[in-house]
Amino acid sequence: MSITSFNRHMNSDPSQLIDEFDPVSFDLASGDQVKVALGFFWTKVDEIDRMMGELPVQYLAMRFYSDEDTQPRRTQQFHELRHGKDFDPHQCSKIWQWLLDHASSRDRFDHENADDFITCFEAVIDRIHAEDGDMLVHLDRLPAFTLPSAFDRIDSSIFTDQT
Repeated sequence: MSITSFNRHMNSDPSQLIDEFDPVSFDLASGDQVKVALGFFWTKVDEIDRMMGELPVQYLAMRFYSDEDTQPRRTQQFHELRHGKDFDPHQCSKIWQWLLDHASSRDRFDHENADDFITCFEAVIDRIHAEDGDMLVHLDRLPAFTLPSAFDRIDSSIFTDQT
């Protein structure tokens, strides 16, 4: 999926966006299988909070499942990255493209366990965020850059005797 297609979906119904990101599964060097899914999930609300009127809320997240330390052919969730906190939803297409490339390359065997893969994946997300041009657009909108004369004042305290 292209970035323009992703941005068009972000402005429309987000549930249509998730349909385009199929879960990705692959094996690690240890033989353990990892599955990464992007989707909308519901918060868990216990019975006491439910009685107090709290309702479950939907949120966008990447969930990681693995069969490490479980019975054969059984997977369990071991990690979750939430949008806005751990990743920017506008960068999902770049992140998912890296994940697809990684899952089909021999680089996936560099990871001994699922935690090692998560560490690498979070570093890739940080790198994608750092390389993103949107940060430069944001900096250009700061008042110091749009109206520099308002911020180019000389500090008069250096000319007065304040000893």
